[in-house]
Amino acid sequence: MVSVPSRLWSLLFLALWALTVGIILVPSLRDESSAFTALATVELLLPLFGIAVLIGQLPVRFAALGVLVLFIGGVAGLVFRETLYVLLAPVPGAASHLFLAGPIACAVAGILLVLPLGWRPYVVLPLLPLAGAVLAVATRLSDPTLFAPGYLASAFALQASAFFAIAWPVSRFSHPVLQVGARILGSWMLAVALLYGGAYVAGRDKSLTPPPFPPLAAAEHAIEERVADLDPLAGRSS
Repeated sequence: MVSVPSRLWSLLFLALWALTVGIILVPSLRDESSAFTALATVELLLPLFGIAVLIGQLPVRFAALGVLVLFIGGVAGLVFRETLYVLLAPVPGAASHLFLAGPIACAVAGILLVLPLGWRPYVVLPLLPLAGAVLAVATRLSDPTLFAPGYLASAFALQASAFFAIAWPVSRFSHPVLQVGARILGSWMLAVALLYGGAYVAGRDKSLTPPPFPPLAAAEHAIEERVADLDPLAGRSS
């Protein structure tokens, strides 16, 4: 049974965090090198919110394990990011959309949220590392400072504060209405993942690619014709 003061403190913490972020976020968005850019993108903010709600509704023991495997997945994603790039590069539109980190993380969070509460603890541990890995890679790829010292640390610290600001109040409330709301949120996140992921994959590639080189023989013939046009004497000699 959760005490009323504990619930009030959690809500007060969430309100103070939101107020602080709101005061700092708006001016800092003008600075593209700010760590707040790692929180202001939909690809990172939406799955982070869903995973925080998920962890907050888990029993304490499984919630601690969930945070641990999420952290381990994030570290593994940064260490083996090249492997992740190779695996997802063949997917159309992946490279130009943070390697589909947003849709993948939203899909993982959505699948876990729509499950009944009794099933979640046993499915969280295998799936959360994937979400942690793609979110960490997306945070690194969205770095506007081109890997300036301290950016990743501040970005991950800000994401962790947002995570706990949401997960702690959620863990203080266990009303059935909130549980139903979490499952609705999960179905919505699944729809967003399918919609955006499908749009990214099916969208036309608008990246600038150089035209293919002509065959060598055709290029040599074109050069000879051009020289003959510019030099009449060369054309007669040929």
